[in-house]
Amino acid sequence: MLSCVPARRLLVGAGYATAGLVGVVVAIATAGCGGGSHPALSTLVTLTRTTATTTPPTGAQTQTTTPVETSEAPVYPPVTVTETLPAVTETLPTRTVTVATTETLPGTTETLPATTATLPATTVTTTISNSAAAAAAGAAVASSQEPAEETPWGWIAFGILAAAVLIGGLVWWLKRRSARKKAGPTPPPAQDQQVS
Repeated sequence: MLSCVPARRLLVGAGYATAGLVGVVVAIATAGCGGGSHPALSTLVTLTRTTATTTPPTGAQTQTTTPVETSEAPVYPPVTVTETLPAVTETLPTRTVTVATTETLPGTTETLPATTATLPATTVTTTISNSAAAAAAGAAVASSQEPAEETPWGWIAFGILAAAVLIGGLVWWLKRRSARKKAGPTPPPAQDQQVS
C-alpha cells in the first residue's frame, strides 16, 4: 500500500503527524499553567484530522480517509502553594524634641540724669570757580560733618552742582544757537551735477 504513494506525500504526511504530536505535547505541558484553580487549557482536548480522497492519475485506485482518534487530557487537581516570608524588623532613628519655655521677668525702670553737651560750630567758606571743584567741596563738607540726624549737606551740594551743570549747558546751547542765526542761513548742500 505504501509503494503506490509518492515520497513527497509521505514526507508531507510525516510533517503533519510531527506537528500534531508537538501540538499535543505543548497542550499537555501547558495545561497546568493557568492562574489559581483555572487551568490554561480546557479539560477536554479533541483532535480530529481528516485527509482528502485522492485518485492517482494512472489507475482506478482510491484512497479513503480515516478519522484520527481523539484523546482526553488528564484533569489535575488544583495545587495550593504556601510561601512563608521572614519577618522584617525596621529600626527608626530616634528623634529629639526640644521644648523652649519663656519666662517674663519683672521690668525695672531707672532714670538717668540729663546731660547737655555743646559742640563747637564749624564754618567752611569756599570760593568755587568750576563745577568739579564744587562737587569736591560738597563732599569735603559732608565728610567733615557727619553728626546723626542733621541736614544732609552732601545731597544739598549735589543738587546745587547738578543745577549748575544744567544751567551752564542751557546757556552754552543758547549762545551757540544765536551765533548760528547771526551768521545767516546755511546754504543747501551742493548737488552733484552730471557732466556729459
